[in-house]
Amino acid sequence: MSQSPTPWRTVRQDHLWVATFIDQPITSRWAFLGDVQWRRTDAGRQPQQLLTRGSLTYRVTPGFRLGAGVNVIATAPYGELPSARPLRDRQLFYIAQINQKLGGADVMHRYRFENRWLADVLEDAAGKDSLSDSRFAQRARYMLRGSRALGGLTLRKQPVIGIVQNELFVGLSRADRGVAVDQNRFSFGAGLPLSVTKRLDVLWLQQWIPVSRARASENNRTLWIVLNHTGKAR
Repeated sequence: MSQSPTPWRTVRQDHLWVATFIDQPITSRWAFLGDVQWRRTDAGRQPQQLLTRGSLTYRVTPGFRLGAGVNVIATAPYGELPSARPLRDRQLFYIAQINQKLGGADVMHRYRFENRWLADVLEDAAGKDSLSDSRFAQRARYMLRGSRALGGLTLRKQPVIGIVQNELFVGLSRADRGVAVDQNRFSFGAGLPLSVTKRLDVLWLQQWIPVSRARASENNRTLWIVLNHTGKAR
């Protein structure tokens, strides 16, 4: 008589993410997009990820831009469902971004396609680190983001904005997690103007990640603090 499979369970963890995002025009059509993110778990006490990403984008028409870039992520074993080893994720990605006005709201659709080279960090007998052979994977992402001014609320004579966004991650190969839906992130919060070009976003993010090897899901509560720099168009 076969045994019943282990029931699927959910673990809840608290994260702290700190990031900076840069959107800097180079010419009237070309721009640099970049971000650095420092991610911690256990309410900020333990390491989770360090991410650095940069891309060049081209404005095809007002409100529509295309781009490509590179992304390097270092992930530590973390939380209640740790991986066996630290992971390095090196990516070449392509993006399409559409911005539009709907009533009084700014709406953004962002599509991203990632080619990923995943490698485990190995330690030899002498304690030196090396990388395993890379496993190739592909992933598609879609983010929908809406923002608008919060009534007459202002800071430094500029409007405070409300932000709501959701991003879905879909793995297109089985090299990383072995499931189709890789992750979902829902977040909301407020954007606080610091100057004409800078804004501080304080967001609450709910992150869902299925971990098939452990028959479990991560349901992570995350405080996400983002310093944004949007340069002036040239």
